[in-house]
Amino acid sequence: MIPVKKSSLKDLVYQQIKLMISNKDLLPGDKVNRKQLAQLLGVSQTPVQDAIVRLIQEGLFEDKKSNGIYVRVFTNKDMQDIFALRAGIEGIALRLCISKGCEEIEDLFKLFDSFTVPMTDSEEIARYQKIDRMFHEQIITRSGNELMKNFVKDFSFILRCYHKGLLRHPNETLPEHLAIIQAAREKNPEKAQNLLIAHHMASYERLSDL
Repeated sequence: MIPVKKSSLKDLVYQQIKLMISNKDLLPGDKVNRKQLAQLLGVSQTPVQDAIVRLIQEGLFEDKKSNGIYVRVFTNKDMQDIFALRAGIEGIALRLCISKGCEEIEDLFKLFDSFTVPMTDSEEIARYQKIDRMFHEQIITRSGNELMKNFVKDFSFILRCYHKGLLRHPNETLPEHLAIIQAAREKNPEKAQNLLIAHHMASYERLSDL
């Protein structure tokens, strides 16, 4: 790992530790060793401690007091809570996008054009997963609501890190995406919002079965 330079040191250390979580260099349940992280990143313990405090505040690390700091283990219930929050927020974000005019998100509507069901090829499913993530994250981004974007950015990171695969197969979710897009193209914000909420809540329910 390349040692962190001194420019914007606190932010760089914070981003590097988040990357370690994303890359599975730090696994859920791992104990966080501030001294080892500082040595690994080639910095003092002060910016590492700043990053740890920030990650505790964001819910990615847990402070177990006398037992130390640990990478948080997210349960299925935690993930359900995230999907429920995401359903409501993203539904509103899509409604805002539609109210501004579909040209704001027209390029998003075309993301799924190359996919058909049934989908069986593993490479195609992996490509679909990336498009799926982009579609949902960009709905929030294109809404133009900065508070909303800041509120969900940690949720997006958690979903990327802790659910590398798809909860539901593209054969199930692609028709849902296409129905959401069709409602948006018809400039029917209420229908699009309800379909998007139902889409996320189906994943919420699937987590109950895991």
